[in-house]
Amino acid sequence: MPKTLYIICFTLLALVLYSCQQGEIYYQYKEPLNAEWSKTDTLIFDIDSTSFDVNVPYNISIEVTNNVNYPYQNIWFLVQSNIDNDSTFTHIEKEYLLADEFGKWKGSGFGSLYQTSLSLDKATVFKEKRNYRIKIEQGMRDEPLTGIEKVGIRISKQD
Repeated sequence: MPKTLYIICFTLLALVLYSCQQGEIYYQYKEPLNAEWSKTDTLIFDIDSTSFDVNVPYNISIEVTNNVNYPYQNIWFLVQSNIDNDSTFTHIEKEYLLADEFGKWKGSGFGSLYQTSLSLDKATVFKEKRNYRIKIEQGMRDEPLTGIEKVGIRISKQD
């Protein structure tokens, strides 16, 4: 392969990777062991705020990767965060749909895995540079909940 072709391929790859990361300040996944998520397993995301601006709105989303063996159309998340106050965690419960009424998985994917981005909070403002923490538990009845491969948090600048 000529050297010019290598340079073109590298440049295209760099542009694609750069465009995918633009605006993201935090993106991390946690994986329940063997795609089995126990009610007592809390997924903890520690966010270092040195990489983003204070008093600027950001979008926070929960990223979920499920396999086709996930038995439900929906999922409940129990979320705690200390974004508003360093010493106090606020608790919210949110339900999201991972499939439509006909069982077609939402999000993107192929084969046996599907990835869905679920909005947790829009226009979140971090008021100071400090360490933030978001904790996520599953709120479904199954023990353990099967079919969830990965759960993540994504924080990006608001458009």
